Amino acid sequence: MRLFLRCPWPLIQRRSIQSDSLYHAITTAPEFNKYIDAIKDKLDKYKSGETHLEGNEDIGRWEKILENRLRLEKTFHDLKQLDELMKSNDSLKDLAEEDSARLNIEYNEILDDLVKSIVPLQPLDLLSRCQMEFTSGVGGIESMYFAEEIVQMYNCLADNKGWKWSPYQVEKGPQGGIRSAIISLEGEQIYSALRFEAGVHRVQRVPRTDPSRMHTSTMSVAVLPVPEETQVQVLSTDCKTETMRASGPGGQNVNKRSSAVRITHVPSGIAVHCMEERFQHLNMQLAYKRLGAILLQQKVDEVQSKISRARKLQVGSRARAEKVRTFNFQNDRITDHRLKLSVSNVDEFMHGGPKLEYFINELKRLNTYERLLDEISAS
Repeated sequence: MRLFLRCPWPLIQRRSIQSDSLYHAITTAPEFNKYIDAIKDKLDKYKSGETHLEGNEDIGRWEKILENRLRLEKTFHDLKQLDELMKSNDSLKDLAEEDSARLNIEYNEILDDLVKSIVPLQPLDLLSRCQMEFTSGVGGIESMYFAEEIVQMYNCLADNKGWKWSPYQVEKGPQGGIRSAIISLEGEQIYSALRFEAGVHRVQRVPRTDPSRMHTSTMSVAVLPVPEETQVQVLSTDCKTETMRASGPGGQNVNKRSSAVRITHVPSGIAVHCMEERFQHLNMQLAYKRLGAILLQQKVDEVQSKISRARKLQVGSRARAEKVRTFNFQNDRITDHRLKLSVSNVDEFMHGGPKLEYFINELKRLNTYERLLDEISAS
């Protein structure tokens, strides 16, 4: 049961998702005290020799959680005393307010430390490479224009963040725009930053092709983790490899050499096609890397699916097929449907500005919140 952790969405809409609202609500609930008591009990029994460590249990992690909890309780107690002082003694009010502001900052820092000790970073959170797939959807040519704008938006974000941006495969539309694109990105903890950008993005505006009416179009984004060599192994014995002639621009060698490749992973039925490089062996390497990324994402999706079935929060599953964001040009508004938040200034957002980063950070915070719920409920 998680009724004690259900956070009212109107509060989130007014104040966004801040550690002092979500995390504080969790760490002051009775069920959190039970979670802490369970850790104390396990640690005491281990130290007394009554029990032994099982599986991935970590004494250092337990001790860190308890240490941060004690620090948090002390700071919270100090804040309550200052609050009472400000109410009872007007002459010390100004001084007490200064101390209270400082302690509030300290409290939130300790609260973040406590949450991080309960839900530490996972291997996927540390990945420095990922692939983004962009595909036009409903709306014909207008959808392709929108897909191109979304690609440019993330390109601007990558520039702003100092990430490496490498187009891997881009298919242009017959009248402009982008039908589909695959981009390779590299940067510190980049998969963790971009993973929740996956899903269906919708645009509402008067299209270039028909200025007489409002039009709704969609495009989809997929974000694949690029695994380290040891994380996913793709056995050549599990794959069927085909070669073919490349098509499209590329000079005299196009259609003369069988440089393009298609690899089919027989156990899963996943097929990957690559023709970006002039030489077959390079296309083969790229295709195997992409297949590894898809297989790793499948593992991630399986785990997320199990968690999502048990989770009753009103934030959606964040599955790739789900509508995640709407761009309304006429009202100059972007809405994220998982956060239930809207921001203005579409132009700044489409240039990878601070409001896009704001959404990204809030989604990461919400994911941490959900993981915190899972950890406490499982105890």
